[in-house]
Amino acid sequence: MGDGSCTGAVESTAATIDEIIAEISVSRLTERGATRADDRLTEAAMEDRKREGYF
Repeated sequence: MGDGSCTGAVESTAATIDEIIAEISVSRLTERGATRADDRLTEAAMEDRKREGYF
């Protein structure tokens, strides 16, 4: 889930809704912590997006 322009995918082996829920419930990866592309650009990238009207 998320916007492909600023979040990254996390590979999953889940194949059913129950497996997805189980996987998410134990995951320690967060969009902000590990996969958000903006955080890899600069510390202020998300703030820049806000100023540009992204939100």
